[in-house]
Amino acid sequence: MNTKRLFSMAVVILLSCTGTMFAVKLKQNDTIKNKMAVDSVSTGNELYAKNCVRCHKLKDPAKYTRAQWPGLVNKMQKRAKITDEQKALILSYLLTEAKKDK
Repeated sequence: MNTKRLFSMAVVILLSCTGTMFAVKLKQNDTIKNKMAVDSVSTGNELYAKNCVRCHKLKDPAKYTRAQWPGLVNKMQKRAKITDEQKALILSYLLTEAKKDK
């Protein structure tokens, strides 16, 4: 009987430690993802300023909604000679700063 009780207590302790470690790991992953998102937006801003100004004045990102920007960026990609990755980064910046959809 004591062996069974000790075993049960050991399992409970082990599981509670694992849960805590898992929560800490999730928090670290969220921090990494947030940093990556901030870096993407920053890089997108730089690419937007560098590439789009070659042909026209830069548009205020808040001039268009989140629904409008993807079509505009897709249309300009070939003219601007940007890669799909660069387009995605520019779009991440523009969508972050876009006028809110109604």
